[in-house]
Amino acid sequence: MNFKRIALALCIVLVIASFAGCAKTAEPAAKERVIAYAQAELVNAWRVTNQKDMESQAAALGVKLISADANQDPSKQLADVESLLAQKPDALIVAPLESEALVPVVQMANDAGVPLFIIDRTINAEPGTGMYISEITQSHKASGKILAESAVALLTAKYGEPKGNVVHVQGMAGASPVIDANEGWAEVMAQYPNIKEVAVADAGFTKQGGMTVMQDFLQRFPVGQIDIVRSDYSDMTMGALDAIKAAGRTELLGFVVGEGGHIKAIEAVIAGEIATETQTPPYFGAKAIQSALDYLDGKTIETRQQVDVKVFSATDKAAAQTYLDGIKAAGLEF
Repeated sequence: MNFKRIALALCIVLVIASFAGCAKTAEPAAKERVIAYAQAELVNAWRVTNQKDMESQAAALGVKLISADANQDPSKQLADVESLLAQKPDALIVAPLESEALVPVVQMANDAGVPLFIIDRTINAEPGTGMYISEITQSHKASGKILAESAVALLTAKYGEPKGNVVHVQGMAGASPVIDANEGWAEVMAQYPNIKEVAVADAGFTKQGGMTVMQDFLQRFPVGQIDIVRSDYSDMTMGALDAIKAAGRTELLGFVVGEGGHIKAIEAVIAGEIATETQTPPYFGAKAIQSALDYLDGKTIETRQQVDVKVFSATDKAAAQTYLDGIKAAGLEF
């Protein structure tokens, strides 16, 4: 009987040991990665679409996204970054409101030891140094060149030579897309001294801002003194078009060039009201979040990455219509 009891005890010990061994070798649950996103603003459809894209891509990639909206205030965005870093995320993505004002985020990321990814707009710092891993942008400089070339073609067709007056409904002077687009525009226009920018004013990337700025331009410059209207974003362009129509200044329809590529602006291209519309799409989520995950997994990341620019022209309305039909069917605005 004693032998039986001893044997039974040994069996129990072996079973317990077996379970203990299994418990020791079981893989620990993977830690959910957290990515922080400092958004510049949510005042227009482009930004709202961008935010939704970041959120949906984070969900698709199994990432927890924590974010903050700076509401067009650089000092708030710096405070947002500080608050986000205090939550110890695995990576930080920033869509900077302004190029110079947001430079401190690099040192903040360095101090926190958190990899930094800058998207859409640039900051005045070099990616690939310290914890500043990558800059993911679009070429607003190329966009500026495209719009300038369109303006040259329009004015040459109108006057038989490249001459005329341009008014610029500007987004925000300190924003890198505006700075870069202005650089591209200026490079082209340096060849055409008889094309002059006679007025420029910030409209804050909003439709109301575009309408207000354009109303002022129309009051300052009567018929014959404006040849081209240039705008930095679709909402502002649509506001400017509303002002043009309300004032009966139909001579300017078809002589508007702009950036943004919102569905309303593409419709205006098809209607012949906008001559050329470039689109810098708001879809940064997949590239930005995947880049962060790849870096965290030890992969090499390019210090500068690009999202392609699209172009819609009143000279090719069929192509614009095809794209418009596609995004409308998908329930998108860009």
